Amino acid sequence: MEIRHLRYFVAVAEELSFTRAAAVLHVAQSAVSAQIRFLEESVGVTLLERNSRRVKLTSAGRTFLQGAKKVLFELEEIGRQARRIGRAETGRLAIGFIGAQSHEWMPLVLRRFRHKYPDVEVSLTEMVPSAQLDALLVHRLDLGVVGAIDGKPPVGLQVECIAEEEPLVGVSSDHTLADRPFVRLQQLKDEGFILTSRENAPSYRSWLAGICQRAGFSPRVVQEVDRARTAVQYVAAGFGISIFGEHISRQPAPGVKFIPLRPSVPKIRYGVAWRKEPSEPLVHRFLEYTKEQLQAGDRSQESGGAEENGICK
Repeated sequence: MEIRHLRYFVAVAEELSFTRAAAVLHVAQSAVSAQIRFLEESVGVTLLERNSRRVKLTSAGRTFLQGAKKVLFELEEIGRQARRIGRAETGRLAIGFIGAQSHEWMPLVLRRFRHKYPDVEVSLTEMVPSAQLDALLVHRLDLGVVGAIDGKPPVGLQVECIAEEEPLVGVSSDHTLADRPFVRLQQLKDEGFILTSRENAPSYRSWLAGICQRAGFSPRVVQEVDRARTAVQYVAAGFGISIFGEHISRQPAPGVKFIPLRPSVPKIRYGVAWRKEPSEPLVHRFLEYTKEQLQAGDRSQESGGAEENGICK
């Protein structure tokens, strides 16, 4: 039994005419008759009583008609659902994110995304970057807002920059550098650094090691923390200094001064990560939508005369 047999049967049952059913199906009447005979042989029961004057459903035919319609409807619904998933209009999207940097733009992007694609179920989990990468590889996440990126992504993953920021030196308000309009990187060679651990932020640590190496020194780490906001607390307490992205300076940080670096050093690049294979249309739809929204905000700020907000070009 094939799907076409059900379609032919439903057409004849609704029209109660082989001739009219053939016209609806755009096939020859002989083909309809042959398919109905094959269907009845397959089921093992007469579904239609017919003679030269009329076609009538048997009791078994009426029951079979209900089931056939249900099957065809469900198949069509499955097809519609598959097409919507293929067009990234429905489905589930599990997103991991880091705290501070994501909080600035993620709520707005998510609100607009949910308004445009209300049938997409989005779940959010705050994770450090290393945990996000592991979760992506085992399919616990579909997309990760992983924070700072530097170098090649892990095997099996793809990473793309969506934002970048100028780094700022964070010092306690009573530090000797606190009132400087800018700081040279070489001035920090004897300072103790408060840094996010390599395990939690490997790309940030790689980026920092690179800029310090070019300045002729390696940062002396006096304290490792789980995340940037914790480092702010240690800096405020005078345990050491750190280098942060601009978004940290836009959040309450009593007791901390943020100072630009001169000459400028490479910006901190922030990215999202996802699995290379298999391709997930919904992941790419969300990624493209996020970039569109961030770039729209960037253009809006530029038109208003504000500084660039650091969207990757």
